[in-house]
Amino acid sequence: MWPATFSLAGAYLDQLERSNGLAADKIASARQTLASAQSASGGKRQDMLKKLASQLHSDANGAADAAKVHTLATAVQDLAAAKS
Repeated sequence: MWPATFSLAGAYLDQLERSNGLAADKIASARQTLASAQSASGGKRQDMLKKLASQLHSDANGAADAAKVHTLATAVQDLAAAKS
């Protein structure tokens, strides 16, 4: 398994977009939140990433590729746990 990075999360989003594994609006929202979180730091970054991970786990229930969405959500959770 790859270490959690913003690049890895972006790659998972790219894969989901190419495979139509998650709705386009959900992908766009996740990209925007990731970009905002990447420029934030400390508790703000952590909170944004935790909320995004929770939302992605929820979104996985209706996704065409639920397993990949859960993998993305886990990577985002790991990012939230990492030192910023």
